[in-house]
Formats: sequence, C-alpha cells, structure tokens
Amino acid sequence: MNATPWSATGDTASRPRLRGHLRCDVAVVGAGLTGLTAAAELARLAPDLRIAVVEADHVAAGASGRGTGLLGPRVGPPVAVARRRFGDDVARAAHLWSVEAVRTVLALIEEYQIECDLTQGGQLVVAPDEAAAQTQQREADAARALELPITPVAQRELPPFARGYLGALRYEPAATLDPAALTGQLARIAEQRGVTIYERSPVREVRPGLLTTVRADEGELAADHVVVALNAYGGIPGTPRGVFGLRVQAGVTGKLTPQALAALEGLRGDPVIEHGELSPYFRLTADDRIVVGGGVVRRGTLGSLAPAPGRLRAAVRALAPELSDVDIESAWAGPVGMTRDGLPVVGADPREPGIFHVGGCNGHGLAVSVSNGAHVARWIATGEKDHLSFALPWLRPKAPWIPRGGLADRVLDGYLARLSAGQSDRPTERLS
Repeated sequence: MNATPWSATGDTASRPRLRGHLRCDVAVVGAGLTGLTAAAELARLAPDLRIAVVEADHVAAGASGRGTGLLGPRVGPPVAVARRRFGDDVARAAHLWSVEAVRTVLALIEEYQIECDLTQGGQLVVAPDEAAAQTQQREADAARALELPITPVAQRELPPFARGYLGALRYEPAATLDPAALTGQLARIAEQRGVTIYERSPVREVRPGLLTTVRADEGELAADHVVVALNAYGGIPGTPRGVFGLRVQAGVTGKLTPQALAALEGLRGDPVIEHGELSPYFRLTADDRIVVGGGVVRRGTLGSLAPAPGRLRAAVRALAPELSDVDIESAWAGPVGMTRDGLPVVGADPREPGIFHVGGCNGHGLAVSVSNGAHVARWIATGEKDHLSFALPWLRPKAPWIPRGGLADRVLDGYLARLSAGQSDRPTERLS
C-alpha cells in the first residue's frame, strides 16, 4: 500500500552509475524538479558546458515523483505575516513571484507539449472554523491592500460539497498534474541538450577545493560549479544545515462512481485545501480518483508511515454522503523540505562561491522548485545573482539554524504526533 497514483507514469530510462574519476563544468546533485530544471535550463543558456546530474536513486525518486500534483502560488509566510516581517514591497513582490513561478511551469508544459494530465484552474483554501475564517479575513485584507490576485469566496459561493466550510480564499493561477511525468520529461529534455544523468549513485560528500569534488560510492566528479538540489534529503558533508526533512502521508481512492463525481462538482478545477498546517486537502485525478493529503507526518525522509491511513479515509468520507463507502486504495509517504522560517534557500556558499544550494520548498515544491532551479541556471550562466528588480528574502546560502538531536528531536517528534492527530491550527503546508 505504498504506490503513488503516478507510479506507472514516471521515467523508466536506464542510466549509468557514476564510476571513475570524471570532469565536468557543472555538477548537479539531485534529479528532481529543481536539479533537472537547473541542468536543462543551463544547457539551453550555455550549450558548450559539460553538465552532469548525480542521483542517489532514480529520476523523480524523491518529492518530485511522490507529491500530490498541486501546482499553485504562495511562498513563505502568508501575505499578512510577510507584510509585518518584510514590508509591503517585498510581501507583494514575493507573492507575485510565486504567481509567475506557476506560469513558468505552465509555459514549460506548453512549450514542450509535456503529457502530465494537466488541469488548470484555481485553489480553494477553505476555513473549517471561526478562527480560520478570521485569519483568512486578515489575509484577504492584506491581499486587497497590495492588489494581489487572492479572491475571498463566501460560504454561499462555495461548491455544494464544500458549504460546510465557512468561506475560502481562491488562489490563481493554479493547476493539478502528474508530477512524476513532468519530472521524467524534464530529464529527457536535459538529456536531449547534452546533459548526462547518473543514477543509483548516492553522493557522500561535496568537497570544495580548486575544483569542487562530488564523491559517490564508485566514482567522483570534479566540477567548476556544483548545484546541490537535495531539498529534504540534505545533510551530506559539504551541504548547509537549516533544511530538514519530514515524511508526509497522502493517499488515493479507487475510481469514483458517477454519483460520487457528480457530488464533487467543482473539485476538478479547484482543489480544496483546508486551512491549517497539514490539514486535509483534496484533488481529483484524470482517471476520477481522489488524492488526499494531510495524514501522518514524521521526522526524516526514510521509511514508510504506519498504521493504515484512517485519518485520510475519514477526511474523504466527510466530503459528501456519496463518499461514505469510499476507501483509500493506496497510501504513501512523500518527503517535504522545511525551514524554520518557512522560506526556501537559493544561494551560494560565501566561502565557496562555486557551490550553490537550492531547497526548503516548505510544501510548495512544484512551482518553487522549477523557478528556483531556473534562477540558479541563469546565475551560473551569466554570473549575476539577482535577475529581478527586488531582493527576495530566500536568496541566501542557508536557512536559520535548527537544533537537532536528543531533546530537540523528542520535542519535534511530539509536535509532529500532535499534528498527525489534528491538534494544530498553524498555516497549511502541502505535499505538492
């Protein structure tokens, strides 16, 4: 019971292991959306560069192939919080950057005619209680003040199945898609541009020097530039701390009956996300099943999540009476890279400017990872760090320090257990 809905659609190409002592211009660690976007875009901008991607398992083995396929705007803290923390100009620019990041993914899919079950629409973040409704009102007020495309939706305007909620905020542009198919196609685009991808080659160390060395079990790459795009899978020597991994549970139902589909009118175009950290969220797949997230969450990136996903099953059945006997056909754990302040990391080590770090998507990976991967590619190709008219707060070499080990890990485990039991009302994070 550990297969994703896209297990049969991912990349199946056979690729070599990294063996021997090799030389390249740019080495990318991690064959997910971030690493493959960086490699493919860099090969387009600088076709003479020798570019290699090194992956511990296979293309899309991590979050990029195990997400739930929600593509939407938002990055960092809510707009109302971002205004207080960074000021109006940065808060507005950051949200508009996330909107543009969604459009970047949509344009990529259109340009290369990538078949990934794309369905465009919006996202409804719904308020399950009065406290959430008040928080959403503050967010709507902030969005209105900054003229951002976030639309309040009154309870009476919600789809019939969602009218048990008190209201919602609608975010656009947005879409749902098959993340494994998208990642696999990015790998093929990169290879067509001359990029070499090594699989089954876990990197043990990124060692700086006159040339930076990426060391795997059976070989190593010496490179002028290295892009570390591990997100939740960081922690190898030579990579910064500050991004920590969580395993978040999601599941998928069997195929719905026509009656159940009719009761969920509107869900296909506008997935529903409950306000609240790791609260349930729902979308329809192209073959008429419900993907649901917000189940058990645990520290780390390895291992499955047990027991059976009763919380996911209960959340689906509560959507509509027509779903009372619907069951979870498969459940899986997907890794999410988190930071203490909720912001991603995109930057070069100031002591070793040839090593670039990208990660900490905080549950917004589909749009954020592609856009940040492309940003690093432009940075390497042009030598210019900031291609924008403003300074994004996540253009930094590392995230704030997080205490780990002993008591700190026990405290975090206790908090995550409470989250899994639905005992938190902090802002939503998703396995996108």
